[in-house]
Amino acid sequence: MRALTCVCTCACALMLCVVAQQARADAMDWLVKINRAGADLSFSGIFIYAQNGQIDTMQVSRRITDGALEERLYALNGEAREIVRDENLIWCYFPNQNVGVHEHRQTLDSGFPRILPDDLERLKQHYRFREGEVSRIADRLTQRIDVMPTDDYRYGYRLWADVDTGLLLRSDLLDGDEQLIEQYQFVDIDFGDDISDRELKATTGKENLRWYGTDTRQPSASRTDLKWHFSDLPAGYRLSKYFRRMMPMEEREIEHLIFTDGLATVSVFIQPANATQSEMRGLGRMGAVHVYRSTRDDHHITVMGEAPARTVEMLVAGMNFRG
Repeated sequence: MRALTCVCTCACALMLCVVAQQARADAMDWLVKINRAGADLSFSGIFIYAQNGQIDTMQVSRRITDGALEERLYALNGEAREIVRDENLIWCYFPNQNVGVHEHRQTLDSGFPRILPDDLERLKQHYRFREGEVSRIADRLTQRIDVMPTDDYRYGYRLWADVDTGLLLRSDLLDGDEQLIEQYQFVDIDFGDDISDRELKATTGKENLRWYGTDTRQPSASRTDLKWHFSDLPAGYRLSKYFRRMMPMEEREIEHLIFTDGLATVSVFIQPANATQSEMRGLGRMGAVHVYRSTRDDHHITVMGEAPARTVEMLVAGMNFRG
């Protein structure tokens, strides 16, 4: 009898293991589908973005033609602002301030709302994946996928993907206690390529704003020219991109480094220090974004990203100037 009980227990454990592996595989398949939809689909809709008790309502129109991206984001509440982007350029309009900022896109993202990585396999070391329930968002059926961290160096995500297309219709960003930090969610969406040029055009004329920015693409810098060494990186993070770029509203060059674990992204900005910047030090927070400012070796350093405080603090602590 004891032997039979042991056999049954082992069989049940094996079955649970197989089910768990299958659930993870299904969740990973959904992440691939979300990733593909974020890169390939044309759509228009309205979504809400909530953090720190504030809710912004945004209108988005996106058209992809032969792989070329055109997109417009327009704020429906609060201060007037909009972002227009194509395959190469980003134009940010702030008509209340009579200011515009434009620059070449420095990363190869596909615009809103592509937040997932191409290399999903690498994430298995630092996140747990599982499928949740099917529910309705913006009058469409969605599948929930949970992506939960295995340590304290990253946030967790609950994602709701459109069952038919895979497009991400809701995303909840969660802290270590699985408490909501920020959220975006579509309330209305239409799919299709019949998006007019008018929907993709800014409502504010460029001639009405003072423009700042660069007219030339800033090429990726050679990592051999990087004079900073990063030791003891947070587990799973690696240097993804390195740029030397001009600040849009200032005539000085900064170094911009992007670290990622494949999902979370943290930026490091380095520039020569001045007296004002030297007074700006320590940890700050803007919703889900932690910011850490420090001055060392005559340079002002800003580390910021949608990651826990310990992640940005560890990046700063591990920086060493090699000269």
